[in-house]
Parts: sequence; C-alpha cells; structure tokens
Amino acid sequence: MNQPPKQLELALEDAAETPAIADLKALCQQFEVASSQLSVQEQLTLGSQVFERLAEIYQAKAEWLLEDWENTHDPQDPNVPGDWLQGFVRQSQHVDLSDLIAPVQRRPRTASGKPKQPQGTVVGEVPKENVLKMLDEVELAEQKAVAIAVAHEERIETWVADIHAWFEVHPHPIPLLDLRQALDWPLVQLWLSLLLGGFELEAIEPSFYSLQILVSTSPQ
Repeated sequence: MNQPPKQLELALEDAAETPAIADLKALCQQFEVASSQLSVQEQLTLGSQVFERLAEIYQAKAEWLLEDWENTHDPQDPNVPGDWLQGFVRQSQHVDLSDLIAPVQRRPRTASGKPKQPQGTVVGEVPKENVLKMLDEVELAEQKAVAIAVAHEERIETWVADIHAWFEVHPHPIPLLDLRQALDWPLVQLWLSLLLGGFELEAIEPSFYSLQILVSTSPQ
C-alpha cells in the first residue's frame, strides 16, 4: 500500500488546510485503525507517510499558535509618544467676519433719553365705547357676509313658501325661536325669509336685540 486509506487521506488534507484547529490525537487514532489490518511492512510504509504529514501539520499549528501569542502579548505596532501628531493637527482656527457684518443703526434720541415719535403719528388712549362700536361693526359685517352666502345657496321664494305652508297647518303666532326649532333652520336663513317674505314680527320684550319675537302671517 503506497497511499493512505481514503478516509484517512481526507482527514489529513483537511488538517493541512486548517492546521490551527487540527486534532492531531484524532488523526493518530485514525492511523491506528487504518493500519491494524496491514502487514508489518505495509504498516511501516504507511506510517512513514502519515507521520511525515502529521509533522508538517504539527509545525504549521505550532507556528500559528506562536504568531497568535506574539500578536497578543508582544505586539509589533510602533511605540510613539502621545503628542507626535501635534504638528499635523489644527486645534483652533480664527475667521474674521467683520467685513460681512453691517454696523448697528441706532435710533436717534431726544435730550430726555426717550426715542422720538415718528412725525404725523398721534398716540393716545382710545375710548372703550369706540372699541365696542368697532367690534359691533365687525360682527355686523360678518353676519352680513353669512347672510349673503345663505341667500345665494337657495332661492328665498322657496323658503318663504315653506314658512307659509307651515302656517297653513299651524295658523297661530309662534315665538321666533320655536319656529326655528320647528323648521330646523339656521337663524340667518329664517330671518331672511321672514323679513323678505312679509311676515308680521311682534317684539315681546322692548329690547331691540331681544329674540323674544312672535311670528305670524300677514293678513290677506
């Protein structure tokens, strides 16, 4: 027998490729099993081949272990002082931005130290009544805009006809808010229909802004 058995040959090839994890004891046991059925001459021939390859695997594994130990305990990296990069690293930098910044424009002050009021401007206290009047005008303008939007949404004649139809079933005068609830209409829509439809509106309370108003149909 000139070559080791196939199973032993494969094990030796794997160990040669990865000597760092090779199990030499297991390889020796495989050799003993493979040579147990051979003659003495064949055992000597096979043994010389296997032990030569085992020696190569052992040497490769020893070299790998030694290199690993040296890298861990005796690294070959250069030993340099901690400040050796100071000449190559910029630690600070100054940028002059004075040419890009406009000077601050200060407001002129009077002799008393107070800033001058712009010419043509009158500063004074606004009476509370004027403020309330202005707010009322704004509110009326908003209500007018809503009323116009509602009026454009559908024809007034149709709404007036609906109210007349309701009074044909309920001919007695009815408070404004009750009529609104019965028709389930927005208050603006109901007001427009009553004012433009010629209905009779009778104030129950003397206040002009009161909604306590009786609504009835005009006599024919």
